[in-house]
Amino acid sequence: MMPLSRAPLWATLPDGRRVVSRRVWFLLFLTPALFALAAALFAGQSLIITASWTRTTGEVVRVYAWEGWNPVDGATTDYSPVFRYEFAPGETTEASTGQSSPNWNFPPGTRRVIYFNPGTKGDVRQDDFEQLWALPATLAGLAAAALVPALIAFARIRRWQRRASATPSA
Repeated sequence: MMPLSRAPLWATLPDGRRVVSRRVWFLLFLTPALFALAAALFAGQSLIITASWTRTTGEVVRVYAWEGWNPVDGATTDYSPVFRYEFAPGETTEASTGQSSPNWNFPPGTRRVIYFNPGTKGDVRQDDFEQLWALPATLAGLAAAALVPALIAFARIRRWQRRASATPSA
């Protein structure tokens, strides 16, 4: 028997059967599975935020701006708003999301719905698709896109294996 480190990924045996290593099946679906797992983890994080953080209205007190770049728009100006909100009855505080976007240039005084972590000051998320759900949705789309060629390769390998049983060995 050949050592596993030298075993072929696929082979035709002397009796005509075509075999495919488990490593092929693992590698074939690894990328879509990793993207799906990452999408599930980030979606879970967003679900935890919407379920357990406190939802309130925050007032934009200032907006930081700086040069940015993204593959869709190229050079952009990115904005990171700072919100003032009531952390506890009678106690206000200010915090930003820790992220920036070209879409977040809100004038000071604008009121936005935010989530804040009741266990720590300074950790807020805007209640919008871009902040909570865009990353999980993008990763899920990449998982689906990676699954298409994996399924095509799966079908071709299985067809290659089935053709061996239809071909009589000499």
